[in-house]
Amino acid sequence: TLLNFMITQVGLQDQLLNIVVEKERPELAEEKARLVVEGAENKAALEDAENKILHVLKTSEGNILEDESAINILSASKALANKIAAKQEIAEATEKEIDEARLG
Repeated sequence: TLLNFMITQVGLQDQLLNIVVEKERPELAEEKARLVVEGAENKAALEDAENKILHVLKTSEGNILEDESAINILSASKALANKIAAKQEIAEATEKEIDEARLG
């Protein structure tokens, strides 16, 4: 077993609270874990869209407004960003509810 002596009191309290929540309210723990995974997936999707945009900007020749593939990528990226922003709002509200239930 490895012990981390650098943990703060607040960090330890949070870890213990997570253990209690997992035992008493497993559905909350599962939902919180799902939100963490979804957040990571959203971040990766946004990063991928950003990389596509940067690639299009780098390789585009001439007027970018006349490049149909560039416009399609930008439109798709905007739609994805809006969709993820909406999901994040819901996730933040849900996470706030979960944290209130944990502390209450």
